[in-house]
Amino acid sequence: MTEGQPSGTTAAPEVEHTLWEYEVVAATGFGPRVVSLRRGDSPNPFARLSPDVFIDQEPGEVYRFWGGHRLWVSPEVPAITYAPDDHECDVSFGTDSLTISAPSDRAGFEKSLHIVADGETLRVEHRLHWTGQDPVSASPWAITQLPLGGVAILPVAGAADGSPLQADRSLVIWPYTRLDDDRISWKADSVLIHTRPGEPIKLGSGPSPRAIGYLRDGYLFTKRFESAEGEYPDRGAVAQIYANDSFCELEGLAPLARLEPGDEISHVEFWEVTLCPDLNSAVSAVTKSP
Repeated sequence: MTEGQPSGTTAAPEVEHTLWEYEVVAATGFGPRVVSLRRGDSPNPFARLSPDVFIDQEPGEVYRFWGGHRLWVSPEVPAITYAPDDHECDVSFGTDSLTISAPSDRAGFEKSLHIVADGETLRVEHRLHWTGQDPVSASPWAITQLPLGGVAILPVAGAADGSPLQADRSLVIWPYTRLDDDRISWKADSVLIHTRPGEPIKLGSGPSPRAIGYLRDGYLFTKRFESAEGEYPDRGAVAQIYANDSFCELEGLAPLARLEPGDEISHVEFWEVTLCPDLNSAVSAVTKSP
């Protein structure tokens, strides 16, 4: 990732839509991307990044992070995953819904986000439509970028009906992660990452964490999902947390699917922003998420 190299690019226009108590802001010049999410008087939990935060691609191309919530393709193959998304998006509104659709990217994927109010949460469906000519194995990868200064909560949970004599959960560690990193702390059923500037760090868990969360400035952002049966990328890490010197990411995935030309796959998350008095309350809320 490259930072601080002037690009001459400015942020694209945005549109806002109210879904129940939430104000959702979508970008129109890149994405699909949700760049802001507020519930009442809550601050936006999502990061806002300069266009100078990017990954170099083919000569003359970069992938800009921008911040907010995005949809990537897993497994992480640069030619596919980092296909630039600086293109115009179509944003359409319903009474209780918002849909952000992007044209096919260089890799051959059309991406869209469909958001609806669902009680006190937002239901966010991530859709990948394969437009290529040959079959491909892929998984929707839903990534929420957040500013540093908070605590990311990664439950490590197994199947509820598993045998006590058999291993039932995994903690997945990326090669650049140091287990003696002082940003990591441990609870009985979760791992915490206290985000502040530092070297990249990434942890994941499976098979059924159900939710991941981020506590910052007295507000807890939670994204909940059901772990579907199937083969997952990254050694079965259904939920993943990444942090570096600029941002933190909460990441959820669907199982890998073999897509024939014209096929579509989706991944659903439920988002919620709540007041939260302390870290213990946040850990309890995330680990006990239904």
